[in-house]
Amino acid sequence: MPSGADPRERWIEGRHFAAATMIGARRRQEDAWSVQVVADDDTGEKLLLAAIADGMGGLPAGDQASRITIRNFVGSYPLITEPPAERLRPALGHANQAMRAATEADRSLRRMGSTLVAALFFEDRLQWLSVGDSHIFHWRRDALKRVNPLHTYGRELDARAARGEISATHAALHPERAAITSAVMGLPLDAVAEGEVDLAEGDVVVLASDGVETLSDEQVAAICGEYKSAGASRIAEAVIRRIEQRATPWQDNATAVVVCPPSPTDQSEDPLR
Repeated sequence: MPSGADPRERWIEGRHFAAATMIGARRRQEDAWSVQVVADDDTGEKLLLAAIADGMGGLPAGDQASRITIRNFVGSYPLITEPPAERLRPALGHANQAMRAATEADRSLRRMGSTLVAALFFEDRLQWLSVGDSHIFHWRRDALKRVNPLHTYGRELDARAARGEISATHAALHPERAAITSAVMGLPLDAVAEGEVDLAEGDVVVLASDGVETLSDEQVAAICGEYKSAGASRIAEAVIRRIEQRATPWQDNATAVVVCPPSPTDQSEDPLR
């Protein structure tokens, strides 16, 4: 799906999903996102595949990089013959190969790159994958947990500080804390994080680009708690609205994709059937 707010709330197999996005203070939108229904070929079960890619700021063609990443990740996923949960890594490989082809075809794009976070939703769990500094949040009963580690230099600095190699102050104030240490660039991937999360009734999952970091984890948790009964679109829209209200002069692009149980009052027909 293209970048931009999607006010329609959609649902599948007891889950609502929606997305909202903003350009912020940037000149262009370098976030791209997708939510697709995919099938388990063996069981026929409908699964939900959600993903966000964020073109790397300061590098050329970040908007192209995120679109290439999303298009090829999502496009290759159903063509892979592995079991559903085992397709995420090969799909990432296809996206990385597509990035390599694009940079080889146009050498002016040779440094472009993108983050990627993806989550595949089963009935009672999700399988996730991430490269870069985009986020997956898991909210349950007023507690918000960061699911994926961020591939940033700051994370490495904090680890060095914990080992006593550098001071905590040096780690906290380092000017390159935000530098991304792994990204989809058509090169060998330095680090890929993967995992599984058990899901329970009432859980909310938020995929987000790093522009959402304008809000604290406590603020994101409060939004999930406040709007959990209203559905995914209300949560996604509230996240973006709260960021807009901050009016940060250097605000990055921000995108939130939300997956949660349907609101109790929604009796609409599933538009995906």
